[in-house]
Amino acid sequence: VGCLLFAYVRRRRSVRKVAVVRAVTGCVRAVYGDARPVPVRGRAALPSGESTLLPETISPPTSAGFPLVLLATELAGTTDVLACAREVGKLLGSGGLLNLHGAVLLRGLPVRTPEDFGAFCAALGWMPSKLGGGGTARTVLAGNIRTASDEPPEHTIEPHMDMAHNPTYPSKIGFMMLHGPPAGCGGETVLVDMRLVTRDMKALGLDRHFASRGGVLYRKKLWSAERASHSFTWQRRFFAPSRQEVDAQLTRGGFNDIKWGDDESVSYTNTLPVMTTHPETQEPLWFNGVHTNHRDYFDLAPHIDTRDGSPFDTCYADGGEIGAETLAQVRASMWGRAVAVTLQTGDIVIVDNLLAAHGRLGWTPGVPRMMLLNHFE
Repeated sequence: VGCLLFAYVRRRRSVRKVAVVRAVTGCVRAVYGDARPVPVRGRAALPSGESTLLPETISPPTSAGFPLVLLATELAGTTDVLACAREVGKLLGSGGLLNLHGAVLLRGLPVRTPEDFGAFCAALGWMPSKLGGGGTARTVLAGNIRTASDEPPEHTIEPHMDMAHNPTYPSKIGFMMLHGPPAGCGGETVLVDMRLVTRDMKALGLDRHFASRGGVLYRKKLWSAERASHSFTWQRRFFAPSRQEVDAQLTRGGFNDIKWGDDESVSYTNTLPVMTTHPETQEPLWFNGVHTNHRDYFDLAPHIDTRDGSPFDTCYADGGEIGAETLAQVRASMWGRAVAVTLQTGDIVIVDNLLAAHGRLGWTPGVPRMMLLNHFE
């Protein structure tokens, strides 16, 4: 079903209602151009990458439903971006199009810089969030706007939901492609419909299997920036300069087994179920970090130093190891339900963090590509 986003533009003494975006319906080929399927199975340093359960390739979107695409009209260029953002927030807010589709691509809005994106996000009417303890290194650029990831360009980040390993997590995420890569260089954004993954997990019985083992136990360890040269430090991951501040965040977050080592490292744990209920749609959804927080991800990543141990790991809540076949089944569903989206400079993607997973494919080193991020409560 098509839809229009309206903003009110004041000219002289009259107020005129104009459409600033339109929804793409039917064929989406024109949106994604000559995008082709991209290889997944066998990709370098990809966890479970050699498993025959994983698809050989993933394709560009073929449906107008995921992600929903909203294109700016000619009038959007003459409309205040803050007014556009306010209307986008209403359109995508509780009970709106984001609940329905899970992910939305906005193209053509006059948002060009980190500051523009910050202003756009602030005007959506959603509460910003900045949570510590994540698994991805990021750089703050402007206010709540950060780089989506500082991992090396050639590194593929498998699909995940941000902070799904944490008791507290963002409900929505805004992304902006500040510098889109040229065609043929990789760097596609990966989006996954978690409703379909949930269906797969239930069909395999993995929801019941993990419940019978008490859920997932997350084991985490971060080192001090004064003694470690890598990014897995508590100063960087918790945005905190002191142990006292880290302790306070961990205590508020409900973490367990908090221990400080003689080397100023901190280890801690938390246990969570693999399923959670969406607070607005009331759907039970597969929502966890079973695969992305498992040590095999960190052991395989050549840029992560694990000589002192893996920063994160997962096991069953009863202490048992999660087998390679089970991890491959989860990853097979995540990749199997994924689409590879080629984003252009200025594109904005908004995802419901429970309804849509995200990731990225590696790209040619030296090619400019930068994605920005803003979390929302």
